[in-house]
Formats: sequence, structure tokens, C-alpha cells
Amino acid sequence: MIKILICGANGKMGQTLAKAAACADEMYVCAGVDKLPDAADNDFPVYADIFDCRENPDVIIDFSRPDALDSNLRYALMNGIPIVICTTGFSDDEKQRIKNASSQIPIFFSANMSLGVNLQMELSRRAAAFLGEDCDIEIVEKHHNQKVDAPSGTAFAIAEAINDALMAPKPLLCGRCTRSEKRGLEIGIHAVRGGTIAGEHSVYFIGTDEIVEIKHIAQSRQIFAYGALRAAAFISRMPAGLYSMADIITESAVTSVTKDDGQAMVTLSELKFSPETVAEIFTDIADAGIRLDIISQTMPHNGRVSLSFSLPRADLKRCLKVIAKYKPECDEIIEESSLSKLTVEGAGMKTQSGVAAKLFGALAEKDIGIFIITTSETNISFCVETSRAVDAIGVVAEAFCL
Repeated sequence: MIKILICGANGKMGQTLAKAAACADEMYVCAGVDKLPDAADNDFPVYADIFDCRENPDVIIDFSRPDALDSNLRYALMNGIPIVICTTGFSDDEKQRIKNASSQIPIFFSANMSLGVNLQMELSRRAAAFLGEDCDIEIVEKHHNQKVDAPSGTAFAIAEAINDALMAPKPLLCGRCTRSEKRGLEIGIHAVRGGTIAGEHSVYFIGTDEIVEIKHIAQSRQIFAYGALRAAAFISRMPAGLYSMADIITESAVTSVTKDDGQAMVTLSELKFSPETVAEIFTDIADAGIRLDIISQTMPHNGRVSLSFSLPRADLKRCLKVIAKYKPECDEIIEESSLSKLTVEGAGMKTQSGVAAKLFGALAEKDIGIFIITTSETNISFCVETSRAVDAIGVVAEAFCL
């Protein structure tokens, strides 16, 4: 179990994080730190000073304020504890101190803990590479009326991602209330504060007669809490260094699962083996205009193989007619007409072992059978009964925290 120390435990995000951690299987909050330690009713001790903490946390998650950075870093460095810094509004000097400390301990530092926002940053970077030189770029961020820094750290991070993609980085202009000249080459950044807005960021690429908008809306603080817990699990096993959400996205063995219904499968069992016969079978199918998907052949044994392939269900009857002439060459032709193909993808598959074991072990626990499998460096595709396809997606999502 990973023991978490929350800095800013009695703030709104600290309380949201504590509730999310209470539902987690492999971590729990052992203590908290807050300048008002009695402001909330917690089931863990909360200290006014981090150095008074008597517990031995495995990871610190900081949702406090920039002015707590020095004490939090000193405590983490003294005790060799990884720290997830979720606070924004740091100066350049404070960011440098974070970077310096990361040479001794693992530090996860992200302007926004949402995976969706980090995807927005990547899409904005790509849009800038394609459109940015010919467009005016504006960023509008909205947050609740208790947020103290403006513009948000996320807005600045988006602007940095955009500038990274431009040949000539643009200056940043936060608001225009004092300007009386026409717009220049800047990236405009604007802050709105009101009510209980959890977080909203819109990026506008404004050209002649067209506007491209990339928008992310956080509908609750839960997404930031889940992101912080995921970061804590990630950083707890990493060496010293500075990490961000991009590292989680890259490191994740599995990042998505998709479903394609309407599949079928055919197997020529114990087919008399010759390369010419196998080639002829596929040629006949291709000549009939039938597109095959996953293909599998067993190793030749005693002069025979089993040859299987998946195809669109709509082409099954036609395919069976085409290959009927090969019945004398095999024991039987087996058909399965109600399959769905699931494709599990993730760049981390290139470097991580055990993905297939975890995937098919999780499916086996739910008694979900696999009909045919194919793999590449970054994906695994397999067919299951259509009646179990939705269950299979849930199993994959749970196994890989999607």
C-alpha cells in the first residue's frame, strides 16, 4: 500500500483527493498538512507544520500554495520522499528550485493533473505547427471565484506548448485593458473568475474567415484528484528526476481499447499442409473481394496445420462457399458468426513485459474466451463473443486503469 501525505489537506482539492484516495485499492492517506489543521473532520492526522508529521509517507501530494514550496521540498529532500506538485502560480525562481531538487528525489510537476488537458496541450501544439504562423492565437481560461492566481498555470503551459511548435515564439499578453493599439503578434491570455467553475480552457486559432477552437472543460475536481493519485503511483517507483503527465502518457503500457462489432471467424482444421494450398486459399478469397483481418496458422505437425482468419460477418456465407472446395483437404471447416474485435493499444508495450499476461489473465478471471489474437509492438487485437464484448472492455479498462 502506498502511504500518502497531503499538503493542503483541508482545502477543497485536498478534501477531494482524500475522498478519492479512500476509494483506491493500493494507496491511502496516512497524514495531512494544512495551516488550519482543525478546519475539516478527517480520519487521518493533520499537522500545521510538515516537520511535525510523525507518519512515514511514501509519497507527498501537494495541493497547497506556492509559499509552502520551500518547506515541502526541504521535508521531501530530508526524508528522500517523492513529491507530486499540483500547485500552480510558481515564479521562475521557484520552478528552478523544483528542478534542482529533482536531481535528488523524484518530483512530478504538472500545471494540470488532467489527462484531457494534457491532450489539449498536445493538440494545441500540433495546431500551432500547422496554423500558428498565419493565425492570431488567444487563450481564455475560466475558474471558480476562490482561485488566487490568474491567468492559470495551465493557460501558461498551453502557451508554452504552442510556442514550442512555432519557428518564432510569440510574446504572451495577459489581458488588454490598458492597451490602445491594434493587436500584435502576441498570444493573448485571458482569465475569468466566478462561481464554482472547476476549470475551463479554450484555445482559439483565429484566421481569415475561420476559427479553430480546442476546448477542455473540467466538470468536477475529481479528475484532478484521480490524476494526482495516478501520478503518485507512477512516481513512487521512479528514480530521481523531474516528471510530468507526458511521462505517464508515454509510459502507460495500455492507453486505449476500441471495439469493432460485426466480425466472424473461419478455421480450416487439420488442413493438409503445403505453401501452395495456403496461398491458393487466400487467393480465392481475395478474388471474391473478401477482406480478411486477423490471420493465424499453427505450426505444421504431421503434415497438417490449422488455418484461421477473421472477416466481416456480412462476408461469412460468401467466404464459406469460396473455400468449400477445400473440405476434402481438412478435417472440418469451423465457423463462428458472432464475434467482436477488441484492439488494445499503448506505446509502453514496446518497453514493458507482461502486458499480454495481465490482459488475458484479467479476461480469464471473468471467463471471457479468446478466439483469435494478433499483435504488434504497440497493440494487441483479439476476438471475443459479441455478447461478452462490453464486459471485456470493462475488464481491460479496470486492469489498466483507463
